[in-house]
Amino acid sequence: MLADNREIIIESDVSAIHQAEFDFKGFTFHFQPIFCLKTNKVVMYEALLRSRQFAGISIEELVIDVISSGKSDQLTLLTLEAIRPYVSDPKFNDVKFTVNLEPAQVASEGFKRLVNYYFRKFKIDMTRVIFEITERPCSHKMFNDVLVNTNSMTANGYLFAIDDFGTGVSNFEMLCELDVYMIKLDGNFGIKSLHDINCQKVFKFVSTFNESFGCKVCAEGLETEEHVELARGLGFCFGQGYGLGMPKVLTGIVE
Repeated sequence: MLADNREIIIESDVSAIHQAEFDFKGFTFHFQPIFCLKTNKVVMYEALLRSRQFAGISIEELVIDVISSGKSDQLTLLTLEAIRPYVSDPKFNDVKFTVNLEPAQVASEGFKRLVNYYFRKFKIDMTRVIFEITERPCSHKMFNDVLVNTNSMTANGYLFAIDDFGTGVSNFEMLCELDVYMIKLDGNFGIKSLHDINCQKVFKFVSTFNESFGCKVCAEGLETEEHVELARGLGFCFGQGYGLGMPKVLTGIVE
């Protein structure tokens, strides 16, 4: 979940794919497991951006500044580069990888071209990667551009998810407009589900979306075993949170 609700404003056009050079040496990625709550096995890893260079700045603020400076496609490319070694590693053949994308990234004029180029160049299986659209507030035009690009790419086989459902633009309008692979319920509902009756009602309601909308549903914010058991009992497909697994650096890549 993104704590900073500032709308991203693009100051300049991003460069073409072959010119998308950037110097993000201080950026790293950790990976948090997402479990199937029926089998209790890891079925996905979410790539989470971290920064050593800008330790005093939150990731949310840093992402806003990067995109607002016109480096939307560069950030997307950086994220794809982070997951590519794992997607290509036989050790991880049975899992998918999810990446967080701001609405501004998905709405970028170069987004479809960049992703298509990258997936073809490195022969990446589209079913192994899920693009999570974050809840960042955005303009009406940007929101429409997100819908157009997402629907176009979904029709060609790419997988998308609505991240932090129930906050920001991650709402019912987006759910009705997109054919998404997965909905991830915002972690605050999961965290509060044990003690807040209204959050419990939301938690239970969203757990039915698998049948209602034909998409997978992931409960975020599962911080304890009690949270996990509640989500499992309600029939959530997937679960994510510290009660299941912490973000970490993955190992075992086959060179």
